Amino acid sequence: MTASDVRRYRTVRAVLRQRERFLLVVHHGFAWSRERWGLPGGRIEVGEDFHETARRELHEELSIHVDSLDVVGDYRYKGALHRIFGGEFDGRILEFDRGELQRIGWHTLDEVSKLAERGRLHAGFEETAIRDFLKLRE
Repeated sequence: MTASDVRRYRTVRAVLRQRERFLLVVHHGFAWSRERWGLPGGRIEVGEDFHETARRELHEELSIHVDSLDVVGDYRYKGALHRIFGGEFDGRILEFDRGELQRIGWHTLDEVSKLAERGRLHAGFEETAIRDFLKLRE
């Protein structure tokens, strides 16, 4: 990926599904982001492609590997694009990077919708990305 692409795309995130639940995380950040749930993932490094970024971020944040990640789409937040992947995860998350994440949790789609209604999603596109992921899987 070129430096120009890195400027257009701020992060790569992942929708992870385990049965009927989806993983959301609370990243450390500014006070306004505390207790706002988002998708796991992070910044793209120059020279990485989107898949490499997704795999690296999932490993760094959650110590997991997801066999298959499919492109869900690109979503805009704060003037930049964010590439979203989606995949199934049947394993257990035994540890996570507490320096980067405050909390992790599995949520039903109904719970994600309620978080959205209360303004508790980080970027605001998380529920839409999950629904788009489900459409791809139909």
